[in-house]
Amino acid sequence: MRAVLQRVTRASVTVDGEVLGKIGKGFMILLGVENSDTEEITDKMADKICKLRIFEDENGKTNCSLKDVDGELLLVSQFTLYASCRKGNRPSFTQAGDPKKAEELYEYIKKARYEAVQLKGMREYAIREQLEGLYTVHDEKYGYILSDDRRELLIDEEAAVVVREIFQMVLDGMLLTNIVKILNDSEIESPMVHNARVGHKVWPAYDNKWLFCSVRRILRCTAYAGYWQKTINKKICTLPIAPILEEGIFEKVQEILDKRKKPRKVRTGKRGLFVKKIFDAETGRKISQRNFKTGETVFLFASGTNQLPRDKSTYISFETVIAEVRKVIQREMELAEQIKKKLSAREAESEKYKWLKQYSQRAWTIFEEMEQVEKERIPLYQNYQTGKINEEEYLERKEEIRDQLSMYDGDFSELMEEVSVIEKAYSNKNEWLETFKKENLPKELQPEHINKWIEKVLIRDFKEVQVCLSKQEWKKYFPAEWMEE
Repeated sequence: MRAVLQRVTRASVTVDGEVLGKIGKGFMILLGVENSDTEEITDKMADKICKLRIFEDENGKTNCSLKDVDGELLLVSQFTLYASCRKGNRPSFTQAGDPKKAEELYEYIKKARYEAVQLKGMREYAIREQLEGLYTVHDEKYGYILSDDRRELLIDEEAAVVVREIFQMVLDGMLLTNIVKILNDSEIESPMVHNARVGHKVWPAYDNKWLFCSVRRILRCTAYAGYWQKTINKKICTLPIAPILEEGIFEKVQEILDKRKKPRKVRTGKRGLFVKKIFDAETGRKISQRNFKTGETVFLFASGTNQLPRDKSTYISFETVIAEVRKVIQREMELAEQIKKKLSAREAESEKYKWLKQYSQRAWTIFEEMEQVEKERIPLYQNYQTGKINEEEYLERKEEIRDQLSMYDGDFSELMEEVSVIEKAYSNKNEWLETFKKENLPKELQPEHINKWIEKVLIRDFKEVQVCLSKQEWKKYFPAEWMEE
């Protein structure tokens, strides 16, 4: 399914002077359907259209959807969106869906759009309630119960006792894993079980088991300190709430938890240098990089052991691989510099001419064959006019001529593309020359260097290293003797 969407202030569709559809502010959409499209694909398209935020808000930013601006939608069925012009000059519409299927999905997307907008309306209703100071069942937290008028969250004393005890255990120096064990061993109701008993909205399936994440969530919840940060209508609001904890306890616990955080390990340049680029030469199997505690970094087949294998024939060192990679890259840069000097000499023009001459000959061959086919058109029509062939024979042969000319046209286009590549190859636009232009290799190669210069690395018997460089297809246009000097 394809759609061309235009944001409009007004739009209409007129056929033979009759207005079939018109809208004010909204989207005008040209909709193309293909035979493989389904209702599932249509649902995704409708959802995307409804949620697309390309209308300006009060601040002049494109932050509003169709519903936000009370916009309208004008759908226009358009099979020409699937026109293919890859070969020849006559568009092909074979990919476009049949009219019956297109009509069915056209009507379906209108319905899907309506339902999506309705859903958005329900979300807006909930936001409006929150802005008016009303709480919903989704706002109920462990330790609180929603009041009857929905304007207040009341302290649930039974759960509040457990919350205070959890915070006190952290102040006493206890780890979270031990807190979880104590709560489970004491058979204290888990938040899910307790909330279900007191009438909170919870998942239908739950176990009476405290989890590490449940305890951590309680310890990080600001509501217990008397303030609650909540996102309402895309804005963070701080709502007052009755505190369960005494003043200062929440802040002390946060300091303790922050100090317990383990610092993130800084990755070295060795880690992940050849991700998805290093393989076994014989089998094509992926080879993994392992950094051992001994300080050794090697390449081997994936293994669960943390010990460096005793058999040295089952791995190859990082230093061996990187040394070969650096050597190959350096050599390629020197070759690129050498070729660049050749291109500035007169002999380069001669070599380019040899290539272009081949393509020129092929082009003339195509033109001659096209000319022969074109010559058949006039006699064919004359034979039809004089009655030598009937209409069916005429139309059949006419279509054959058209197809032949289309094929020649495609061949000629491909030929011209190849000529363009040759012109680039013998100029500064050669991508290989640009990639391997001479420069000083950095002390430590980074992933961006590997991605730029290396296609892949092949390891043979964990002894030999074969480096496959990128952009090598651009070198085929240069004479072999240029590469050997």
